[in-house]
Amino acid sequence: MTCGARTRAGTPCKLTVIYGNGRCKLHGGLSTGPTSNEGRERCRKAAQKRWATVKAHATP
Repeated sequence: MTCGARTRAGTPCKLTVIYGNGRCKLHGGLSTGPTSNEGRERCRKAAQKRWATVKAHATP
């Protein structure tokens, strides 16, 4: 099965689908993460909040 995305030239992508969404590694891959300082700060705060929740529910 081939990727359902279109290239910049307008032709269909010829790579093989590796994800369940019908896209190849170039058109449906994972996020590269935040690139701006504001985005990194939001991720840092979210991680701190998650860890606080985990620690609160951890059994000694």
